[in-house]
Amino acid sequence: MCQAFAADLDWDNVAAHFGVTGVSAIDNKDVDADSTIHHSTAALPSPTFHATPKTDIAIVAGDSHGRRHLRAAYWSLIPRSSQTIDLRYPTYNARIETAASKPTYAPSAASMRAVIPASGYYEFKGEHPFYFHFPDDAPLFMAGLYSWWRANAHSPWRLTATILTRDAVGALASVHNRMPVLLPDDMLDAWFAPRATDDDTGANPDTLSLPTTENDAIASLLAAANDAGGKLSQRLAFHEVAPLHGDGPQLIEPASNWHQGQSLFD
Repeated sequence: MCQAFAADLDWDNVAAHFGVTGVSAIDNKDVDADSTIHHSTAALPSPTFHATPKTDIAIVAGDSHGRRHLRAAYWSLIPRSSQTIDLRYPTYNARIETAASKPTYAPSAASMRAVIPASGYYEFKGEHPFYFHFPDDAPLFMAGLYSWWRANAHSPWRLTATILTRDAVGALASVHNRMPVLLPDDMLDAWFAPRATDDDTGANPDTLSLPTTENDAIASLLAAANDAGGKLSQRLAFHEVAPLHGDGPQLIEPASNWHQGQSLFD
């Protein structure tokens, strides 16, 4: 599970790392021109040490032409078929093991995959938060999915997103049994690749039935990301932090009663 993370990042650097197209719109045939996604630092959330669900976060989203776009998204994926943004169940996380088969996430797993950049994330052991990060504080690229949603035909489209999770590994499992799926750089091209059979049918992606071979390809991609994320997470360091209140760099400081800079696999 991931219900809070830090994103103290320079968005221009993130855009450069991902090869984000600076002015092109994300290609979505069902979305009006006012809902296009651009890379604009003015439109992105401010750096934070306490991003939480149902607020705007920055995501890198891939479109049907394989281009990448950096934009703010509502952190809780809302399927297009939903009549309300207030779902009866949480959607800020999705299990990577079942995302391709769950109606809420399957359309996004097929063709609307994303990365959520972070500088670190929090997990809780009971009421005690722990902060996970790379020892050199390099950015983390959490695998995610996105979807477009609007309340009715007269409302503007809204970009929404979820973070994919998997079983925790090693010492992390002593804090929580789930963790975000981290993507290595060598998986990004495959992750953002457009759906091979995508066409301009105009079909509602929430009701689209995919060929068996394509379902197999999506399942294979998610399984590969799951495996890669487990290996990459072995590089993380973690420490307990004070209760998460407000925002600011003090949130990631080690709590005085915990071992500082502990590595997952020391």
